[in-house]
Amino acid sequence: MTFVLAVFLGLIISIVGIIIPGMLNMTIAKLSIKENQTQALNFAFGAVVVVFFQCFFGTYFAKFLDANPVFSEGLKKIGTFIFIALTVAFTVMGFNAKKKKDIEVKIEAKRNRFFYGMALSSFNMFAIPWYAITSLMMSSKDLFQYDMVSILLFSLSAAIGTYFVFYLYAKFFKLIEHRLTFIVKNINFLIAALTGIVAISSLYKMYF
Repeated sequence: MTFVLAVFLGLIISIVGIIIPGMLNMTIAKLSIKENQTQALNFAFGAVVVVFFQCFFGTYFAKFLDANPVFSEGLKKIGTFIFIALTVAFTVMGFNAKKKKDIEVKIEAKRNRFFYGMALSSFNMFAIPWYAITSLMMSSKDLFQYDMVSILLFSLSAAIGTYFVFYLYAKFFKLIEHRLTFIVKNINFLIAALTGIVAISSLYKMYF
């Protein structure tokens, strides 16, 4: 059951963390339109290779924090307030998403798309703390164990979840492009609800 939870949590946490249109997502979408889906998916595969290591290092780092109660409790408190801030931010973004806003991306020409994906994904500094904090939050609720098999399964499923989102962008962006504002607005509210639930449950456990 522990391993099943590690896989499930990796999928859910990675999807929540990457589903909002950003630089990587929109690069994949534009590669799919301007070049072809094969090139877009090559880019996606390169990006998720980096995601696997980002998740592994973030979770492995959290393992040592979890073993130290002083650092662990402090980071969990910080994580709780981060989730509160994310809830507010995604709610505001949902209300503000009233008109379509294009995300400008520049696609480098004549580059191997696999390594291009690795390069751009490496600049995503949000990934490592995201997986560190979320794994600590799940560990505090006894949903995640910091054994090596669980960490590897969690990291692998995070990479798979990320690739799934990228695959959807590569395959279906043309079909949903004109509805992107509606989708973004509702996804923002959905993510706000999820982060809000985590924040409330963490606050309850912290003070009660």
